[in-house]
Amino acid sequence: MPVKILVVDDSEDTREMMAKLLELEAYSVMTAVDGRAGLKAAADQQPDLIITDINMPNMNGIEMTRELRKQSEFAHVPIMAITAYGNSIAQEAIDAGADCATTKPVQFANLMIDIRRLLKQSETD
Repeated sequence: MPVKILVVDDSEDTREMMAKLLELEAYSVMTAVDGRAGLKAAADQQPDLIITDINMPNMNGIEMTRELRKQSEFAHVPIMAITAYGNSIAQEAIDAGADCATTKPVQFANLMIDIRRLLKQSETD
């Protein structure tokens, strides 16, 4: 059964590009347009890993991460935050419960290294 990854980003281009690249790596990918939709998708689909943008309308990635971490079923699901706003915002995401945070522009090879590391860690948790 393929690993399920939820990509949450308000940019349609980013969501589609990331989904296509992850699908080429044999992951099953679902997407959501903001944090609220991400919470619903996470509850409905039970992803193995979540990648979220931080700056989004309705509910940002930091707020979504905090909400997910309050729920026992998401206590150990790896969450990766991505931001265009630098290291201080990335640190805020970590403080909210994200397992790692990276700044844009994202290098896909580095993203894959982080995804594999997070998935391997979650297997041992």
